[in-house]
Amino acid sequence: MWTALTDGDLTRRYLNGLAAHSTWTPRAPLTFRSGRGPAGPLTAGQLTGQILRAEPPRQLSYLLQSGPHDPPTFLTWQLRAAAGGTTLRLQIDEIDGSSDDEAEDTWLPILTTLHTLLDPPSPDLPSARRTGGKNERGSLG
Repeated sequence: MWTALTDGDLTRRYLNGLAAHSTWTPRAPLTFRSGRGPAGPLTAGQLTGQILRAEPPRQLSYLLQSGPHDPPTFLTWQLRAAAGGTTLRLQIDEIDGSSDDEAEDTWLPILTTLHTLLDPPSPDLPSARRTGGKNERGSLG
């Protein structure tokens, strides 16, 4: 699961084409770019930030900005081993006072795509089939 959060080829698949680039150490710069490599100037729609905390494979925290004068968004990904995989929790803190609805509108589709990437539905087991409150295929990871 850690790799899904830090590998640019994987982040591109669930973050609307944006590939993550960083050394993934505290205070390291972070960029999300639509191109293949980290070189070159930033363009509109790309994000910059800084790693705040990196504790593989348990927690990754960073801040992101869409521009130098835009308020930062703080993201914390928490991972916990669970029966059948990994439980993923995303905490989002926005300085500008954006509503929870705006954050959900942005991040829920991303989380859904990430879930599908990591746990694709089985053709012989409908994803809506549940037993005892848990998806029979297990959790992420």
